[in-house]
Amino acid sequence: MKPFHLLLALAFQVIFTQGAFASSPSLGNILPRGAQRGTEIDLNFHGDRLDDSVAVMTYTPGFAFGPIEVISPKHIKTKVTISNEATLGEHLMRIRTSSGLSQVKSFWVGQFGSLAEKEPNSEFSTPQPVTMNTTVEGILENEDVDYYVTEVKKGQRISAEVEGIRLAGAFYDPYVAILNSERFELAASDDTSLLLQDSSVSVIAPSDGNYIIQIRESSYTGNGNCRYRLHIGAFPRPIAVYPAGGQSGTDLEVKLIGDPAGDTTRTITLPPKADDRYLIRAEADGLLSPAANLLRVSPFPNILEAEPNNNLAQATVATIPLPAAFNGIISNDGDQDWFR
Repeated sequence: MKPFHLLLALAFQVIFTQGAFASSPSLGNILPRGAQRGTEIDLNFHGDRLDDSVAVMTYTPGFAFGPIEVISPKHIKTKVTISNEATLGEHLMRIRTSSGLSQVKSFWVGQFGSLAEKEPNSEFSTPQPVTMNTTVEGILENEDVDYYVTEVKKGQRISAEVEGIRLAGAFYDPYVAILNSERFELAASDDTSLLLQDSSVSVIAPSDGNYIIQIRESSYTGNGNCRYRLHIGAFPRPIAVYPAGGQSGTDLEVKLIGDPAGDTTRTITLPPKADDRYLIRAEADGLLSPAANLLRVSPFPNILEAEPNNNLAQATVATIPLPAAFNGIISNDGDQDWFR
């Protein structure tokens, strides 16, 4: 191609690409950020160039959408029915218009009904009342602290888990704590090994009474995009699973570790194909942990450590041919696990 023709072709491509971006829809947010499965709600989509919207697209089953109502080029809404079979957790949605597809945004499905944050709730002395097993939708503004109070019986588990940075609205770091009515902190969480920058806390109530859940941005630098979904209830919250994986197509007995009510065991049937991120949820009294624990499903059988195996002489012996998956727990400072 001659230089002039090449430059002309490149210029046309740039103009065409810019025009395509200029006419494509843009999706900035979905509100509310989530809802309870088995319910119908009004769902609002905010962005730009949405006035020729045709449909809402999802990549997971469990959603039925009504007709789209155009409020403005920057705002459309529709009714969505969430089936009881919809998976808990994150789902991706995008808008299809006559001129293109928007980017994807997340929408979260939970097991509890939702309650909107109601200001003022920024003082310990005036927390917003919530019933157990509720999901609160709120915003952490700059230097904002939100308090919620719920009544709990002695011996009852009280857990609080937040979907914050995972909502992908803003890059921020939520902090969650459970306090008693005397403002004594029973548990607190900034980051977690399970949820990374999102937080989760769980305790057994030492007495009957009111318990306060505090949520804030860890450095008090929130803004209007720092939205959260805070699950408050009696749900179990293990932080790890042992063994951490199993062989595909087999039954595996696992121990769910870290819940304040104690560790539990269950047997699960693993899928026939390998999966690096197989999800399981703890269940207690009909309630599920909001976020799943992860298992690694591999083609290899397990070899579990047998303590003591802290040195070469005590090494756990592999009783099956390799390849296999060695499993153990570094249970204390200085612990070593050896396998032969």
